[in-house]
Amino acid sequence: MFSPAYAIQTAMSHLRRNLRLCTWDGLTATPLVYLLQPGNFVIAALLAGLFNLPPATYGLIVSLPFWGNFGQAFLMPFMDRIFAAKTVTLIFCTLQVLCWGTLAAALAFLPPDAPEVSGPWFLLIFSVSAAVTAFSSVSWMSWIQEWVPRKLHGKYFGFRNRIMQIAQIIFILTVGYLIERNAGSVRAFQFLLLASVVMRMVSVLLQHRIRTDLGTVRLEKRPPWRTQLKVLMDTPAFLWFVAYGAAWGFAANCFGPFYAVFMYNELGWTVGDISVLVILVSVGGALSYPAWGALADRFGNKPVMLFCMIAWQLQNFLWCILNPDNSWLLYYMWGFGGVIVAGFTLGLFNIQLKLIPPKAKTLAISVNLAITSLVTAIAPIAGGWTLGRLLAGGTESLRVYQTAFLLQPTLALLACLLLVRVHESAASPLSSVVGAMRNMRTLGGMLGLGFLANYIFIKNPRR
Repeated sequence: MFSPAYAIQTAMSHLRRNLRLCTWDGLTATPLVYLLQPGNFVIAALLAGLFNLPPATYGLIVSLPFWGNFGQAFLMPFMDRIFAAKTVTLIFCTLQVLCWGTLAAALAFLPPDAPEVSGPWFLLIFSVSAAVTAFSSVSWMSWIQEWVPRKLHGKYFGFRNRIMQIAQIIFILTVGYLIERNAGSVRAFQFLLLASVVMRMVSVLLQHRIRTDLGTVRLEKRPPWRTQLKVLMDTPAFLWFVAYGAAWGFAANCFGPFYAVFMYNELGWTVGDISVLVILVSVGGALSYPAWGALADRFGNKPVMLFCMIAWQLQNFLWCILNPDNSWLLYYMWGFGGVIVAGFTLGLFNIQLKLIPPKAKTLAISVNLAITSLVTAIAPIAGGWTLGRLLAGGTESLRVYQTAFLLQPTLALLACLLLVRVHESAASPLSSVVGAMRNMRTLGGMLGLGFLANYIFIKNPRR
C-alpha cells in the first residue's frame, strides 16, 4: 500500500509537470494567439495593406471575434454537458490550427489586386476562426481552473504572464524585421502564419500531455436561472456596468480598428515602425501594473478607471491632427497609452470581481459577455461603412480619417457618465471571473494592447 506522504508527493510531482507544460503551452501559442484578432497591426497590414480590402469589408472582419463571443455565450453550456473542458479545448484548438493553416495556404492563390475576389474568402476563414477561438478560449479558461489550485493562481499566473509578455515582444520584433526585409510580400506573411501554426500545433500537443484528475473538480451548485436573473435585476451596479461596457466597446471599436490602416495609408508607416509602438505599449504596461495596483488598493478601482480613461481619451484627440509631418507624436502617445491603459484594464478587471453577484455568477458573466459583444460587434461594421462612404465622396482621405477619429474619444468620454453611476462597494471580490475579460482581450489587439491577448487576470493578492 502507498503511504499518504507518497501519494501527496506524487500528486505534487504531477502538478509541477502540468504547470510546466501549461507554461510551454502558453509560450508556443503566443504568436498565433496574437494574430487571432483581425484588428492587430499585422493582420491590418495583410488585409488592408497587401490585399487592399475596402473599409467596409475590413470592418466586418474585425467585428467577427465579437460575434464569436456573442454566440458562444449561448452554445457553450450545451457543449459543457456533452464534453469535458479539456476535450472541448483540444477540439477547438485543433480546428484553430486547421483554419489558420488554410489561411496561410490560401494567400498563394488569392489575388492582391482584386479585393472583390479575396474579400469573401477572408470573411469565410476569419468567421470560422472567430467561432473556434471563442469556444477554445472559454473552454481553456474553464479547464485550467479545474486543476490549478486557487492558492497558486497569483504566483503561477503572474509568472506565466511575465514570460509570455517577453515572448510576445520577441515575436513582434521578429515580425517587424521579417516583413520589413521582404517588403511585405505574400511569402513573408505565409512564412509568418505557417510558423505560428506550427508553434500552435506544438501547443496543442503540450495541452494533450497535461494529465488532470477531473474527478477532483469542485462542482458549483447553481441556482435556477430565473433566480439568478432576479438577482441580476436587483443589482443596479452590475446593470450600469454592463451598460458602460457596451458603450465603451462601441466607442473603442467604431474607428479604433482603423488606426493601423491610417498609419499605413496616410502616414506612410511600415510594419516595423508600428511594431516599435506596440513594444512601447507592452513595456509601459508591464512597468506600471504594480503602481496601479497600489493606487487601486488605496483609492478604489472606479476612481483609477475614470482617471485613466479620461487621460487616455483626451490624448486620443491628437489622432485628429496627426499627419506625416508630426507623426513622431505617436511614440509619446503609445508610450503614455501603455502606462495609462494598464491602470484602466486592472481597474476594469477588479471592479468586475466586485460587481458580479456571487449567487448569479454564471448568468452574470454570460449576460455581460453577450450584451457587450453584440453592441461591440456592430461598431466596426458601422465605422467601416461610414469610412467607405466618406472616402468615396471625394474628400481628401487624410481629412476623412482625422474627422472620423473625433468620434472615438468623444463617445468614450461620454461613456464615463455611465461608469460614474456604478457603485463600488467594499465587499470582498470573487476569486476568479476570467471569462468576463474576453472582450477586453479582443479589444486589446486593435488598440495596440496585444499583451492582453495572452494575459490571465488574477486577483490582487493584497486584497
